[in-house]
Amino acid sequence: MIKIDFITAISILTSCVLLLVFIPWITYNYTRTKNRSNDNQHLIHCPFCSYIFFDYQNREVNSCPRCQSLIEKKGGEDEYAEQNI
Repeated sequence: MIKIDFITAISILTSCVLLLVFIPWITYNYTRTKNRSNDNQHLIHCPFCSYIFFDYQNREVNSCPRCQSLIEKKGGEDEYAEQNI
């Protein structure tokens, strides 16, 4: 039998519990961050009412759900020009 004093046993037990909690937590945060980066491509910010919404259809002209103003793509994927109705 291996002899261990009480402090060492508590230290080993605490370390094992922390590892069992810490490793899944790191894995969860890594996969959540990885999945969120794809959502930012469809995120649109209305310049008039500051409402943030998603456009998964990737349209050239979008309508803000809150103020109904039209927001048109300029040049790049995430750049939009403002057009108010």
